[in-house]
Amino acid sequence: MDYQLLAKLFEEEKNPLEHFYKNHNVVQTESKMLQILQNSHKQLLFLIGEAGVGKSAFLNYFATVSTIDTIKFDVPFFEPVDFVKTLIAKSGTEIEGHSLVELIEQVSRIYKERETVVIVDEAQLLSHSMIETIRILADSKAFWFVLAMHKHESQKLLNEPQFTSRPHKVLEMGKLSFDEAKGFVHNNLKRGDFEYIWPTVEKNFKIFYKLSRGNFRDLKKLLHTTFLLINFALQSGKKKFSSLDKRVITMAAIENGLIHV
Repeated sequence: MDYQLLAKLFEEEKNPLEHFYKNHNVVQTESKMLQILQNSHKQLLFLIGEAGVGKSAFLNYFATVSTIDTIKFDVPFFEPVDFVKTLIAKSGTEIEGHSLVELIEQVSRIYKERETVVIVDEAQLLSHSMIETIRILADSKAFWFVLAMHKHESQKLLNEPQFTSRPHKVLEMGKLSFDEAKGFVHNNLKRGDFEYIWPTVEKNFKIFYKLSRGNFRDLKKLLHTTFLLINFALQSGKKKFSSLDKRVITMAAIENGLIHV
């Protein structure tokens, strides 16, 4: 068996939408977000969740399927002027002003009558000046804003005075259930023509799930490293580590920082 090829099935993909796993959590979050966008006035939405649960993948997916015009920023390392200029440029309109006040006035006029969602990923990294700019733009009612951030860092941003006093909704993405995690792994094995190894994986799946705690990213990393370790053991003649069992999975968990020794 080619364990190196098997491991590649669980690598972080360059195009995460190619094999996007639409679990119950995704369906529920998408439904709630669409309901808010379709039935409420323009406001701030906060998408929170632990690192690795799939917030970024979900937002990439949502941006491709949404019928509402969507502008997505993956990393919020920019100045307010550049941020607003980008929004103006996305509309196909020539930039008229130079100062931030002039630019905000222009971008608000452009998008006032449009339905546009602005998504900012890793929003916990926003500077104070960017938070204030988003507050002003949100007050203009020209945009919906979706700010995604890690759950443990979200309270600080949610407690900013710019946001606490304004209408907003908070959506939370949770972990994979045991059955969802099994479904993802089984589907991936079938996709790669490795379904014949599923009985062995299933036999050890409680260990995989317990160590990854249902975290989507950690589960993939754990599987990826486990199969690479088996591949290395086979090539090095280390027979006692050349099959899938608790020892190898535990070693992979230590390698990925899921067990601290």
